[in-house]
Amino acid sequence: MTAMHITPPVKGGPIFQEIARFRGILFDALLRPHNLTMAQGWALSLLMREEGLRQADLADRLNIATVTTSKLIDRLEARGFVQRRADPDDRRTNRIYATDSARSLFDTITSARREVDAMANAGIDADQLEAAMTVLDQMRRNLKAALGDRDD
Repeated sequence: MTAMHITPPVKGGPIFQEIARFRGILFDALLRPHNLTMAQGWALSLLMREEGLRQADLADRLNIATVTTSKLIDRLEARGFVQRRADPDDRRTNRIYATDSARSLFDTITSARREVDAMANAGIDADQLEAAMTVLDQMRRNLKAALGDRDD
């Protein structure tokens, strides 16, 4: 009888959760002087790159619930960072646009992201980082495919 080789499972869950949590804490700390949170920074950055997203599309891209996105947009709108405009093709839908006030923060948000990335990538050479990103991207695609059309 031949012995079977069983690869032990990679226990990445806690590591992935901690990485996300630590990144969030650091990103929030860097944006705090500008009275922004990580979620607000990500939303504004996305809206500056992709003008006129529907609320549902923004929620999907940020990977958060539509209700949470609505509250996020409310806070950003109250601060003058975004505007809701009726979709010309569907009056029931709003499209979200970054304002000039938000655009003035683009460099700040980008700099904070780069700084957190540099902290995370310290001591990792380019080849290791590329290999890690390839593996993580494949894991993401595998899990997305496993979800199929599920949206929960």
